[in-house]
This record gives sequence, structure tokens and C-alpha cells, in this order.
Amino acid sequence: MSEFALKTALPQYLVKEQERIEKIAAAEGLDFFPTVFEILTYDQMNEIAAYGGFPNRFPHWRYGMEYERLAKSYEYGLSKIYEMVINNNPSYAYLLEGNSLTDQKLVMAHVYGHVDFFKNNFCFRATDLDTGGRTTDPAQRPKNYDPNRRWIDKMANHGSRVRRHVARLGINKVEDFIDQCLSLENLIDPHAAFHGRRPRRDPDAEEKATEIPRLKSKDYMESFINPEEYLEEQRQKIVAEKEREKKFPAHPERDILRFLLDNAPLERWERDVLEIIREEALYFVPQMQTKVMNEGWACVRNDTRVFTAAGLVRMDALVAGVSSLVSDGETVRHVYDRNIIKDHPTIKMRTRRGLAVEGSVNHRVLLADGSTWRRLDELAVGERVKVSGGAGVWPEAMMPIAFTMPERLTIADVARKTEVSPFTVLRRRAGMNVRAANAIDEALEHYEAQVVAGVPTAQAAEVRLPRVVDEDLAAFLGYLVGDGHISRVKRNFGLTTGDEAQALSFQQLGERLFGIRARVKRDGNRQRVLFHSQAVAYFLVAALGLKHGPSAREKEIPDAVLQSPAHVVRAFLRAYYDCDGHAGESGVILVTSSDALAEQTQLLLLNFGILSRKRRAKDDCWRLQIQGKSAQVFAEKIGFGLVRKQRAVDAYVENHQWFKDEVWEDEVVSLEPSRADVYDISVEGTHRYAGAGFIHHNSYWHSKLMTTKILDASEIIDYADNNAGVLATSGGRLNPYKLGVELYRNIEERWDKGQFGKEWEECDDLDAKKHWNLRLGLGKKKIFEVRSLYNDVTFIDEFLTADFCRDQKLFSFSWSNRNERYEIETREFKQVKEKLLFQLTNAGNPFLYVEDANYDNRGELLVRHDHQGLDLKADYARECMKSLVRVWKRPVNLLTIVEGKQVMVRYDGREHSTRHMRP
Repeated sequence: MSEFALKTALPQYLVKEQERIEKIAAAEGLDFFPTVFEILTYDQMNEIAAYGGFPNRFPHWRYGMEYERLAKSYEYGLSKIYEMVINNNPSYAYLLEGNSLTDQKLVMAHVYGHVDFFKNNFCFRATDLDTGGRTTDPAQRPKNYDPNRRWIDKMANHGSRVRRHVARLGINKVEDFIDQCLSLENLIDPHAAFHGRRPRRDPDAEEKATEIPRLKSKDYMESFINPEEYLEEQRQKIVAEKEREKKFPAHPERDILRFLLDNAPLERWERDVLEIIREEALYFVPQMQTKVMNEGWACVRNDTRVFTAAGLVRMDALVAGVSSLVSDGETVRHVYDRNIIKDHPTIKMRTRRGLAVEGSVNHRVLLADGSTWRRLDELAVGERVKVSGGAGVWPEAMMPIAFTMPERLTIADVARKTEVSPFTVLRRRAGMNVRAANAIDEALEHYEAQVVAGVPTAQAAEVRLPRVVDEDLAAFLGYLVGDGHISRVKRNFGLTTGDEAQALSFQQLGERLFGIRARVKRDGNRQRVLFHSQAVAYFLVAALGLKHGPSAREKEIPDAVLQSPAHVVRAFLRAYYDCDGHAGESGVILVTSSDALAEQTQLLLLNFGILSRKRRAKDDCWRLQIQGKSAQVFAEKIGFGLVRKQRAVDAYVENHQWFKDEVWEDEVVSLEPSRADVYDISVEGTHRYAGAGFIHHNSYWHSKLMTTKILDASEIIDYADNNAGVLATSGGRLNPYKLGVELYRNIEERWDKGQFGKEWEECDDLDAKKHWNLRLGLGKKKIFEVRSLYNDVTFIDEFLTADFCRDQKLFSFSWSNRNERYEIETREFKQVKEKLLFQLTNAGNPFLYVEDANYDNRGELLVRHDHQGLDLKADYARECMKSLVRVWKRPVNLLTIVEGKQVMVRYDGREHSTRHMRP
């Protein structure tokens, strides 16, 4: 880092932008540490990112592994980190060299929001180094608050200390111990900085003589006032108290790392390493505690299909501006902002019906209840999500085909361009050495490319080509995608089918569309309809995107069809189902070798109100099955063109009149982590859109900043108060986005209107409460106060009201074994609030305490798990116990509850054993 530390200053034009944004933020009340911006190259940014945002850390293999991953991602064009900011005084923020000016402005505004939160939220007071790690009154601070938070220096010092141990003991020994310590880094007390430290026991202290307390009395009354029975009772109490004090620790100790530092038989270097791990773990605690109050980006992959007024389009095309109107699952909504984020951690969700979507880990989808949003990294297999098409949103006009046939070069054209004879060009093409060889080679390269692409000659290009995708062309494409083929080598295209009516329909469509005659051949019971036209074949591939040659597994529905009105799409699907579909006792089934084709067909069916299930069969083909009520809708809205197939689906519908109402929801069956570039849009009103068969929530606050009004002061304040915080957030079971943003808005509105205090609470007139507005205008002031004095748990505990719970439809759900789905468990406000608080407490980590350091009088460590309704992960627990034994150097016992029964797990350094405890 030292090699480029002095070469990272901002250029002058960015310095001016920084000064302007800083003034705006300060003028509106933001209070932040001095902030130093540096601009880094990709390599420098990757190096810092590998160290978790710090320029220097202690040496460990995981940092090298992370750097290698980031470097490879950059080399392959997959990675782009936009910015990082560190909770430090002064704060350091890193901009990426090469970002646009708009991006750099956004990052600067983003950073000031972070730093304001770092300085003012009480949770981050725990990172003040000048308090010795103890802040007993975080709400009080000096008037000119300028704490020592030089964590960059401290992290560098940690690195120096560990490197000294490595130089003396060797890298393998030190790294192995660091590995063990890192597996224990969450065994800390998140509130350690806010309470005093208990006095340590002195094992060498002499025991004082025991004195039995007596009641004051005259000598002659002693036997009556203090009888022997009373004295014996007092003696027994004293003995019991001493026995309790002999237990070590006298009280359960939650900060297990602190306990190990104080009491484990560690060598000096081991104690130093463990202390470093604990200090750095405590540094990141405030980020864990303010998750709801700070939320990040949420996006989906570029190939996600979204229902829009321009048809079923890819997300990258939507971000590029193909359409500004999307379906939110109920109606059409306007898109007012777009964004792209490179190389983001993602999760791919698959459902029982075969629907799938890949989005950023914090991307939110709507659950089956229709009101609860869940992040992808908080979803669990078995949960049920809402399924949706585009609510019947289709393009209104037929899709025009903007295509011009390219002019085909000839050998004579090449000769004329290079001022040689055609014979010389032919000799050079045959590999001979001729004059002007370089110029001929360059001209021939274009000529050969056209030959390979199948560009027709001028004479062959004289055919009729459609200018729009109408029903005839859509049906023709449906036949080609199903049982058709296109050959560039033979310069023809056609259809092979066993249905004479289908062959005749394809022949008539082709002749009507292109003005060319077809050749019909019989091949046993099958008919082959062939059109010989290099120009039309080229048009079908180049203009409409059809595949040529052997391509069964790569076939897709042309984008021109996906972006067509309903009646055109219907014509395509009817012809396609005539080829690859059939109906019978199992409903309507489509068989294809192409996963993409099955997926696109399934999404189009959703927009017609048809549910289907996609699955891979044993023959490695995909089957798309329509049953029940949806089969009836298919028969009515799409149907087959072939009479025999239509009769079959009609018979299925007639024989299954007991159709139940279909439930538009599905069960999550897999969640797979990955990485990808992700794309985001902002939707007005509902801030949601329908795509890939699900309802998605857009990224509201960040997209708001991405608009051209980014430097508007009120928006910077909104961002600072509602979205500023630490970029990295830990996982949990609660979706913080909707709750945090809406709760901030609710607080601002209530304090602006005076909807708080004794008078408000005691008012029983619902109509008066509905129109209550004292016009106090205290909303912004209250927002700043909340930002300073609350963490997630106290934020929800204080401001989540019954009215808010009802307005936001916050209900508690659980799995119903009877109905095999998630159902409303309770609408009771108290229970909903308790469940929210329970999910946030301790950030989802188990509560573990050191109960006894001399268990069974054998020097063994007893750790108790405070169950609180959550079982431990058995594999995690076993590995954690191995690390505890390495540090404690004696066997470790873990008291927990498994399936409602108390269990003691023991690890002696060689094997784990389990025994059930008596109640």
C-alpha cells in the first residue's frame, strides 16, 4: 500500500465536487467526521477490498484468496467495485478510477451519509478508542465530539504484531491458531462496551475467617436470643453462599472471548492473537446492530425477463431503455430510474413449478401472502412465493421489423476495390502469392465473412420480406421453432411433420409471406415442406434471431414475438403447440430439448393466466405441463390448430369438471449462491414489477439518488437518515428494507403532525386521530434524533405501533402441515412485534455463556446455550467446540436443547460424545 499511498489524491475537478457536496450536506444538518477521498485503480481497489476495506490487516491466507478472486474477476471483465468507506476519524473513502462523473457524485453523497451515521449513531461509540472500549453512557458526549477512531492505524498495528509472531514462530503455527480464533469470533458480547467490567477473581487471595452473625443481646439472654438452631441456620447460609462463590465464573459470562483471554492457559503470543481477533470482531458489531436502519442495493440478473408494455423483455434491455412502462402484477407502472451493479453476490431461486430468478442477495420477492417481502438471502427452502404474470399487459402495436438486406460483395467487387483483376483475387484466395496481397486479404476478409453468414447475392435477395410481425408470420415462426429447420449450407428452410394439415398450413403461410413456392416431399408417413431461398433463410436468422443447423437445445422464442401483442403471441403458441405439444389424461404437455424455450413459453402462458410446471424428464428433455383450471384457460385462449389435438384438450377439460380454484403461489425448492452483474429499475407508486414469474421489489432509496437530482439537499438528507450506514450487512431472517424505510417515513409524518405524546395516546376518537395534524414540523428533528440514539432492536421496540403494523399489513406466519403451505399465524400486534424483535436480537447468532470453568471439578469448560426456541446447527457447534478445546486446552462441554430435550455435548480433543440430561 505504501507504494501508491501518495499517488491517490483526487483530481481538481473532483475536489471541487467534493467541496460542493460537503457544503450542501453540512448546511442541511449532517454532522460528519473529516472525510478523505482517494481515487484508486482497479488493482488498488481490489487489494483494499481483499482486506475488508482497510489498507492493511494481519496476514492470513483468506485475504490472499479474496484478492485472487477479485483480481481474476477484474481480468475477465466481471468485476467493478464502485466505492468503499471506513468507520474511522478521519473517515477514508475510496473512489474507483474510471467511473463517470455522475457515479463519483453519487458515491460522495453516499459516503457523507455513511460518515454522518458513523459519527452520530450511539452504537458506533463502541469503536471510540479513547474510551478504552468502555462507554457507559453512549447518549452523552462532549460538545466538541472528536473521538479517537484511528482504526486504520490500529488494524495496521495488529498486522505488525502478528507479523512479529510469524517471524519468530513460523507462518503455519500462527495461521493455524488464527483459523481457530476466527471460528470463535462471534462469541462476544455485543454490548460489552456499554457496561462495566466485573472484578476478576484472585485465586491467591486468603480466605477470611467465617463469623456467624448474632443478634445483639445481654449475656444472660444469649441462649434465648441466639439459640443454637438459629446459629446453625445462619452457618448453613454462609456455607451455601461460599459454595456459590467458589463456582467460577460466579455469573454466566456471555463474552466468551474475553473470558478465554482472562483465564485460558495461553502463551503470550496466543493471547495477543486472540485479543486482536476479539477487538476486530467488536469493531464490526455496530454494523450488525443497525441493519434495519441501513439497507443497500437490490437487483436481478441481466437475462431476467420482465413483463412490460413492450412485451416480455430482458432486464438489460429494459435498463437500456426499451420500455418505460412495466407491469407490477396488477397494472402498468412507469419506470423512472435504472442502474447496473457489476460483480455482485447473487442467489438463484428455483421453485416447484420450475420458475427461476437470480438476483442480488438482498433482492426482495413477494411471498405468497401478497404483502410480505423477503430478501433472497433470507428465503428458506420450503417457503412459498407469489407467482405472477404481467396481469395481461401486452404491447398494443405489432412489432416492426427494422431490417435491410446487406449488399453482398462479389469477387469482381473485391478486384475493383483492390485495383487488380478477378483472376488475381482468385489466385490469392487459393493461397498464391500475388501483388497487393495485403489489400486483397483485407477485402477478402469481408467477402468471406458474408459467405459464412449466408448473405444472399443480389439476384437471390429479390424476394418479398415482411415488415411487421403479424399473426401469419408468428404462426410460421411457431412451426419453424417447433419442427422446422434452417440450413445455411443447403440454403433452405422447412418443416417435417406427420400431420398433412400442419404441412399444408406451413406451406400456405410461407408462400403468402415470402412469395416463393415450396417443394413438398413424402418420407414414409411424414411430409417435408422445403423452401429454397438463401435470402429468406438469412432474413430469418439475421432479422428474427432463429437458430440454424442442429440447434434443438439452443432454440428460443424470437424477441420479435416476445414483444408482440397478445393475438400475435397466441398465433405463435398455437402453431408451436401443434408441433411439440399434445393433450391427454395428464393435461396439456409440451416437450422440448431447450430449457430457454420452455422457460419463455412458461412466462408467456402466465400472462394469459395459465399456470404450468416445467421439469426435466429422464430423456433429458424438458416437459411443460398444464393441468386443472389452467388447461381450460389454455383451451379457450390459445388452443391447438390441429383438430385432433384440440379435441383431446377439450376432452380433458370435459372429464375434469371438478377444477378447484388455482393458487398463484409456489414453493421454493433450491437457493444457489453465485456472482453476476445485476440490473435495477425504479418503479413509481408501488415500487415493484413482475418478472420471471414473480413480483420483485425495486431498490427505492439508491435509485432515488441515481436521478439527476442527486445533489438536491433534501434528497441527501433523506438518504443519510433512511439509508446511510455500513455497506456490508450480516444475514438474518428479517427483510429490513420495507420495514426500515416505511418506519422512518411514519416517524417523520407523526412528528410533523404531532401524533405522539400523552394527548395523542389518550385520544379514543378514531375520526379525530385520522385527521390529527398540529403542524409541529418536528419530523426532520426526530429523524436525526432516532439516527443517533437507536439501534435496530430499540428502533422497532419504540416506534413500531399497532397502527403502523396494521397499515403495513405486518402479520406473523407459520407453516401449516395440514394444508402444506404458509398461513397467517396471528394478526395480534404484540406477537408480531415480539417476533420481529426476536429475529433481530443478537443478529441471529445463538446466545452462548460460559457457565463453569471447572465443570465436574476436572478443569473442563461448560458452555450453556440459551435456547430461546432456536436449535444450534450441529456441524457448526462441533467445529466451534474443536476450536474452544484448542484455546482452553482442556475438554469442552456444551449444554443445549435438541428436539425439546436437554443434551450435553462433549469434545475431549479426539471425539465428540452426546448424552441426554435428566430433567
